[in-house]
Amino acid sequence: MTRIQLRAEERRWRRGDMLAVVAAVAIGLVLAGILVAVRSLQLELRTANEARDQLAAQVEDLGGKPVAGPPGSRGQPGRTVEGPPGPSGPAGDPGPSGPAGKPGPSGPPGPSGSPGVAGTDGVGASGPPGPTGPSGVPGPTGPAGPAGPQGEPGQAGRDGAAGKDGADGQSCPDEYTLQPLTGNGDILVCQRSTPPAPLKGRGR
Repeated sequence: MTRIQLRAEERRWRRGDMLAVVAAVAIGLVLAGILVAVRSLQLELRTANEARDQLAAQVEDLGGKPVAGPPGSRGQPGRTVEGPPGPSGPAGDPGPSGPAGKPGPSGPPGPSGSPGVAGTDGVGASGPPGPTGPSGVPGPTGPAGPAGPQGEPGQAGRDGAAGKDGADGQSCPDEYTLQPLTGNGDILVCQRSTPPAPLKGRGR
């Protein structure tokens, strides 16, 4: 039931309450009128009986016989007859809402529903970085890149200590490394791996 319907019901209940109150007041007034009329009749009857008794006593004092005799005894009250109930009045407007009741006891849990559709990833702040993973396997040596532009000659360094004699064999001289020949990977050649040392006392 919607709120508009509830308000309409409340107005109808209130209207019915007002009609019931008016009807009760009217019935009370009618009953009060009936009681006043009955009481008035009782007083008039008593007064008439007293006047009749006085008149009869006067007739007897004068030596006559009164026509009206003494009043007889009151009869038993008659059987009360109740009439059929009247038609029901219209429904009144609903009364004001009562206070909220206490929550009832919790019932048993219902059956589990079917799983819902997976939601999309939310947009949020990135979490903290995870722990560093293990080092991977070193990859193969890539081809040598093109030689970069020659920089300005640096200051001459101090002479280093004499190194130990190396083992004999097919090796490249200092500042050279074995690299596969371009276009033929089966042949190794000695290729300079570091730029040539600048000459002392020579500018660009």
